[in-house]
Amino acid sequence: MLFALSTVLMVASSCSGKPATLEERARAYWQAREKGKLEQAFAFEKPGSIEQSTYLKKLATSQVTFTSCVIQSIQERDDEAEVELQVQYLLPGLSRSVSSSMLDKWVKIEGQWYHLLPLAGDDGTSSEERG
Repeated sequence: MLFALSTVLMVASSCSGKPATLEERARAYWQAREKGKLEQAFAFEKPGSIEQSTYLKKLATSQVTFTSCVIQSIQERDDEAEVELQVQYLLPGLSRSVSSSMLDKWVKIEGQWYHLLPLAGDDGTSSEERG
């Protein structure tokens, strides 16, 4: 009986409309990037950080195609966080994917986590995409 009650409470709390965790948001963002769903990925970007048309154009013309992303660790500090990722991506002219680790920055705004664009140019591309 106690087990059944705790299971019901767990399910109820997951449906309570609580904001998604950083891990859930980061995973959804990178799944959208892997699948080429750039408009979905844009929804995770920090509001006001880049125009949607600019973001979509930059990523659509990027030479890098992400094929896999695994979260290695998450470091939250108040309303800022770093997500360490292990990514695999394809580059033009290479016959196989490249693997590397990278840090992804996130910020919490009004209780919701948003992806922060890389500082170098704030163009929505990672260091791998910039070459």
